[in-house]
Amino acid sequence: GKMRVVSVLGLLLLSFLFYCGDVKAETADNICFVTLDAVKEKMAAKEEFFLFVGRLDNVDTQRGLERLEAVEQTIYFLDTKKIDYVAYKKFAKKYNIRTMTHLGHFKGKYQFAVANVFTVDLPSFLGYQGILFQNQ
Repeated sequence: GKMRVVSVLGLLLLSFLFYCGDVKAETADNICFVTLDAVKEKMAAKEEFFLFVGRLDNVDTQRGLERLEAVEQTIYFLDTKKIDYVAYKKFAKKYNIRTMTHLGHFKGKYQFAVANVFTVDLPSFLGYQGILFQNQ
């Protein structure tokens, strides 16, 4: 299979920019809360990343996060409740985000894959060969 090569420096930088896991005690280490500005910075830096958009006070979003916590891939979570409405509407329109929960795979400013977080086979969507669930 293809090996994913991630530069150690990139990972170190990320760990300073984003505090994963400790923002909300109830979320797993692989869920990183980000702001819309941080998402735009990642796009500008041409990074490849998985973005889950939702509202933390929404049941579907909570269910989606529970599913995403079971995988080892880092997922960036954008809580739309905390965003400027106008800025978010513009962003949502550009990336065709119509549902309360939206899972997208980005490469820079290009979103090349979207999935329904409740029905998708997460390991294959997130690029794993074989299942890498933490609980097994």
